[in-house]
Amino acid sequence: MTDLHGQAEAAQGRHATSSATPQIRLSCEMCRRRKIKCDKLDPCSNCERLRVTCVPVERARLPRGRSSRGAAEKRPNNDTRLKDRIARLEGLIRGIADHGDDETTVDGFPSSKASCSTRSRESSAQPQSPGNGSQIEAKDGSRSPACSWKGLFRRRHDMRDTCGQTSLNPNCDSRSMCYQRILLMSRGSGTQKETVERGEFVDRTTQQKLCQIYLQRVDPFFKILHRPSLSAFLIDGKPYLNYAPGSLAPKALKYAVCFAAICSLDEEEYKHIFKVKKTLMVERYQKEAESVLTQADYITTNDLTVLQAFTLFLLSSRSQDQSRRVWTMLSIALRIAQALSLHMAEPPFPVTPFQREMRRRLWTAIGFLDIQAATDRASEPMMQVAWLQSNPPSNVNDHDISFEMDTPVQESTGFTDMTFTMITLKAQCVSRILNFTSAASPIVEPIHSRQQLVLDFQHTASTLLQHAQPHTIPFHWFARQVAECINACMQLIVLRPLQQHPKSPPPRVHGDRLLKLAVDVLLRNQEIRNNPRALPWRWIEYTFVPWHALAVAISELCVCQDPALMAKSWAPIEQAYERLGRLVADTSQGRIWKPMENIMAQARMRRDQLLQSPSRHLFFQVSYPSQPAASQPRIQSSQGFMQPAPIDYATSAAAPSFEITGLGPWPSVWDAVDWTNPLGENEMSWLNYENFIGDLHGITDLSSVQ
Repeated sequence: MTDLHGQAEAAQGRHATSSATPQIRLSCEMCRRRKIKCDKLDPCSNCERLRVTCVPVERARLPRGRSSRGAAEKRPNNDTRLKDRIARLEGLIRGIADHGDDETTVDGFPSSKASCSTRSRESSAQPQSPGNGSQIEAKDGSRSPACSWKGLFRRRHDMRDTCGQTSLNPNCDSRSMCYQRILLMSRGSGTQKETVERGEFVDRTTQQKLCQIYLQRVDPFFKILHRPSLSAFLIDGKPYLNYAPGSLAPKALKYAVCFAAICSLDEEEYKHIFKVKKTLMVERYQKEAESVLTQADYITTNDLTVLQAFTLFLLSSRSQDQSRRVWTMLSIALRIAQALSLHMAEPPFPVTPFQREMRRRLWTAIGFLDIQAATDRASEPMMQVAWLQSNPPSNVNDHDISFEMDTPVQESTGFTDMTFTMITLKAQCVSRILNFTSAASPIVEPIHSRQQLVLDFQHTASTLLQHAQPHTIPFHWFARQVAECINACMQLIVLRPLQQHPKSPPPRVHGDRLLKLAVDVLLRNQEIRNNPRALPWRWIEYTFVPWHALAVAISELCVCQDPALMAKSWAPIEQAYERLGRLVADTSQGRIWKPMENIMAQARMRRDQLLQSPSRHLFFQVSYPSQPAASQPRIQSSQGFMQPAPIDYATSAAAPSFEITGLGPWPSVWDAVDWTNPLGENEMSWLNYENFIGDLHGITDLSSVQ
């Protein structure tokens, strides 16, 4: 008791001494960081003006006069000890730079496995003090700066590997986007300060132009937002829904919308409208969107608007980056959506009718990105088909719903703002059942059941499009063309599955109908890209790359016996081969394109053989047109698409009339299928395709290893 009482008295004495010492106010943390003059108030004027927390800095007043000389004489001389510590640190740094420590690899980067295990052993053996996280106590109780610096270098290299910032790699793709800010996943780690100092750089006029471009080019195709609410927010300057002014969620949505609008324009269009290079603004708006998303703590957010902004950011990023970064980050969006109970038809908390509709739209959009990424990379999707079928959005126009509504949403008739989304929803459900298997939804094997799935999609799409006006409204024409192209692709998947070694070979297709159907898909895809009616939505070519149709067409060419058919099919196939090589995932260096190059080499050999045949004089007499007739309309390419506020071609019925082609019967190969005569296992056309699928599923993605 005596010892405890003495310790308490000593502590009280130290506290009294320290409190009696006069304190002097220094510049606050923010002013010191920004290197500006501080008035040393509490809070200071600069922090009040920036609306940030002022962190004052105080220290005891230094002694002056005779007392200072006495204190200086009593102060121990630490120069020798300080010099020794500096010398040890310099030697340690030179050793790491010249030879590396015992856990550094040949390339100068530490082994992640070894460093992680070392850190785990150190942390389990010696827990660090919260106030001294940069130093580790040695066994003798003294602090070891060597351990601290080794850990610092190890963490630095690990962070560089995590963020993909290996500056030593000279072959780094210049088009690859930098995601280190958003992947740090720390709330306001450095980004809040940058945004505060940089301020708002989007002027009102630019914001309005980008919003108009978004509403014309992105919103009809990717329907996750409420058009009237977004227009009131970004064009009229009103608060977004019921958010308070300055909230992070609407700010994140604003930058995501602007980023998406920029990505939907090509270089010439952007320079024509804004008089600046698109590449510079893409990088700038990407940084702003990442910064605000990180400030909004999107990883653990419960705000639907923040998730909408993140999903829109992923969609836009895919058009600028063909690597697997977006494919990987999409899993984050799915987990956030599940945390918000978007996969439940009835969430465990009350929601308004408007919120319910927005939740369903967002869930459908994430499912679209999921199936698109899975098809793009020949991988399995994450979402089950039952999650989408049980929670579909409503086929309504945006002006029929509002934030204040208290009655259930009523379905609309005719071609609505959600019609295209409903078509793609049906398509992604059928694609999951046809191509991918899971414990909840096994793949459909019987050929007649697979055919019926495609017929169901055609029936659903035809019903949704029955009130469309493709002769007068460009987006209606675009929706019909996309639906027909998807329908033809599904027929190809039924007859040429994406799975390796299916249980039973598909049925035989008579004549050249399978080749013609595959070429028709490639021509329709080219038509959607080149037709002036589809100019506002040309940017979606990254979201739908028909590499499967190209593989089927090339594999059929490898066994072609007709020189005229070879001549007719070769030009569109070769054009598609050259164009899709830069659009497919990981471009021509990815896992899909290596098998494609192999079968294309076989097709070229077969073409050379037919060129040398006696009937080669017929070879160039018949060919597909370089562009379908619909790609050569009588009108000129409208400059209205280049203006910041053009006519809304997605919904306006006052658009100029076009010469319509390709709006007859849906493409079909079923009448040429022999359901009673399956393909033989040794048939060359089937073997060529089987070899392609085998190479596709067996090849290693060397682009990531390099």
